[in-house]
Amino acid sequence: MDLLSRLFTWIEDRSERPRLLAIREALSNDPDALRTLGLVCRDHAEQIPDRTALRFESEAVSFATYNEGVNRYANLLRRRGVQKGAAVNIMMENSPDFLMAQGACAKLGAVGALINHHLEGEALAHVHRCSGAEIALVDRASTQALLALSGKLGVLEIHGNASVPPDGNPRFRPLREELEDASTEEPEIPEVSLGDVFLFVYTSGTTGFPKPAIIRHLRFAAGGRALAMLHEETPDDCAYAPVPLYHGWANFVGFAPAFLTGACFASRRKFSASEFLSDVRRHEVTIFAFVGELCRYLMRTEPSAADRDHAIRLATGTGLRPDIWVDFQERFGIPKIMDTYGQTEGNVSLQNRRGRVGSVGRNAPGTHDLLRLARYDTEAGELMRGSDGMLIECRVGEPGELLSRISDSSPMPFDGYANPADNEKKMIRDCFEKADLYLRTGDLLRRDRASYYYFVDRIGDSFRWKGENVATLEVEHLLNSAPGVHETAVFGVRVPGADGRAGMALIVPDEVAGFDPQTFLVHAAQNLPSYAQPLFIRIADSVEVTGNFKHRKLRLQTEGFDPSGIRDPLFFRDAEAGCFIPLDQSLHTEIVAGTRKL
Repeated sequence: MDLLSRLFTWIEDRSERPRLLAIREALSNDPDALRTLGLVCRDHAEQIPDRTALRFESEAVSFATYNEGVNRYANLLRRRGVQKGAAVNIMMENSPDFLMAQGACAKLGAVGALINHHLEGEALAHVHRCSGAEIALVDRASTQALLALSGKLGVLEIHGNASVPPDGNPRFRPLREELEDASTEEPEIPEVSLGDVFLFVYTSGTTGFPKPAIIRHLRFAAGGRALAMLHEETPDDCAYAPVPLYHGWANFVGFAPAFLTGACFASRRKFSASEFLSDVRRHEVTIFAFVGELCRYLMRTEPSAADRDHAIRLATGTGLRPDIWVDFQERFGIPKIMDTYGQTEGNVSLQNRRGRVGSVGRNAPGTHDLLRLARYDTEAGELMRGSDGMLIECRVGEPGELLSRISDSSPMPFDGYANPADNEKKMIRDCFEKADLYLRTGDLLRRDRASYYYFVDRIGDSFRWKGENVATLEVEHLLNSAPGVHETAVFGVRVPGADGRAGMALIVPDEVAGFDPQTFLVHAAQNLPSYAQPLFIRIADSVEVTGNFKHRKLRLQTEGFDPSGIRDPLFFRDAEAGCFIPLDQSLHTEIVAGTRKL
């Protein structure tokens, strides 16, 4: 860091340090500040039983009722032989039951594996198997999808809700009936330490199927309490996070701070831009936990004189792009926006505590040396090293891959993935000095002189679309088995006016069988969640590869889906027609103008 940067960073640190020191002292001096969710759940039921803990659409759940639901799930799991340390798969849409099942795992010392309910086919079977669980708690919306795979799930018991109970399936049990029979009495709570594993949260990473990342009770408790103090959250607040709870964001930034404070947490089964203002008024929301795409969706709704008719005082989230930041804040009259950056499996936590427009935040004062930006060669797809063999640190304003130091002295430990082999792929050694160790984030960021970071783009074999990370190798693996397909190369392309990158697949047809776009669409829909299905396809004779047979995708990404510069046939997945249609210049103009639904 140059001298001028050190000066600006010191000035900013000086203004931030008192507040963060107060938070640190409060957490270290209060013996009750850090407790597991199971203990907090029990104590809230005794001390504030009638206060509203959860609001889901038209439902309102008190702390006492929530605790009773947690106990029902815990006693059901105990009866099925679940012990401390055992994994339990939870596959549900956002609902009080989701959080009750999660709370039950906390009380028993079990590990809740939070399953993405949008997954299908082999990807869904994989995530259920790799947790090691022998029992799955599943809601009605997901039961049928899981039952269809029961032959691939080994000994997994499916406790779900089927409209038509499956005949002769010995591994299915009716969850609703079991819960009605389960006791609401407090189960015997084993000794559960803050260092024990609490949850598995799946992340796409950069390659392969989703991987379970480790979340310990300490991270849930300390992170939740610290964020509550950073947000100045009180029991009178209501935090609203209408994004999936199986992701870390809604769970750890929305639910955890609110519940640990004794405040209310609100959500819904699926985000709705048209219902947003009705929700925040009905629930008396004061804190909105967002992902950037939600804000863009809200900006596309018809402006109204009632847009500011709400009580939101803080919007905190990730991925709010600079092009809509100010307009969003002014239209909806939100006093403060706190954008952030972090990774479920990582040891990075940036907070834009002062609301600097466009920034994803900065590290805590005195810890800036734990983060480095290293030069990345996008054409070669690798970090650059100098003549001394060390990585090259970026200058101020220069984009580079964000690296976070892994050491015993780091304030945020690196727990990584449940499978240690997956961690090795995320780490890099001998970076800036011999034998040092850093975590690779897989993201390009830049930094200003005051040590504020700004997101630039994702790198590697993944991209983000519709609020979800898409691992291209996983998608390629599933699409390569489609009828009439010899090979695929999947990548993300920019679409004007849309956040992230839309999926595009270059298809090399099977010369014998031939390629049919509609058959391909059926295969993609059967094996991939909607956000991972290619929006565009390009038909070509071959895929350009490197010397070690890795796909060269930079040129494909640059060319995108513009037919004026591409001779290969192009197709667009028309959601309303339910089929792929030829992509000509007229259709391209509609997509770019934002008049064609994506």
